[in-house]
Amino acid sequence: MEGLEKITGEGVLLLWPLIPIFWLPLRFWPGLKERLGAIYFIAVVFVWLSVALVIWSCRDLLLGLRFVLPAALRLAGIVLLVAGFLLQAVTAVRLGKRIVGLPELTGQRSRLETSFPFNLCRHPTYLSHFMMFFGVALATGFLSVFLVAILDLFITLFGMIPLEEQELESRFGDEYLKYSHKTNMLLPGRKKLLSLLFRHRQKT
Repeated sequence: MEGLEKITGEGVLLLWPLIPIFWLPLRFWPGLKERLGAIYFIAVVFVWLSVALVIWSCRDLLLGLRFVLPAALRLAGIVLLVAGFLLQAVTAVRLGKRIVGLPELTGQRSRLETSFPFNLCRHPTYLSHFMMFFGVALATGFLSVFLVAILDLFITLFGMIPLEEQELESRFGDEYLKYSHKTNMLLPGRKKLLSLLFRHRQKT
């Protein structure tokens, strides 16, 4: 079990940098990928591999500090991780290629998605990331994974989401404004959750 927890912690530390390395430049400089083409992907892989190599060489140090958490919290972390993974899977199925969030990367005609799970919150993909990262942090107790989860939350809330919402508003206009006014950013409202449960009971 301890070996699996270490592998999971290492996986989070190694893979997480790929998210900001790939997405932040595209959000800050729209059209960057169109200008650079395949060079952009090559540059992303090169930078990420360089960062991953440094992390791998320091993995023992990074995983050296660990909290001894109660079994209930560790179990809650596993539940949160599984729930986040399922939410990510549902979102991926719903969006298909559009999950990358930029129409120029998919070649698909742009349309605003408002069906489940986007009728519960505007950014279920980001919510699933938070759930998975904090789930792993609770399940393993590694301080470095907690810090990654907090850093991911900070970058997403103050960087990724504001920039993405600006892009969505410019792309969809009033349609997105109306949708954003009635749908929470991340945490589904109580009425939304109760409505989902009520509809499910009606069907069963």
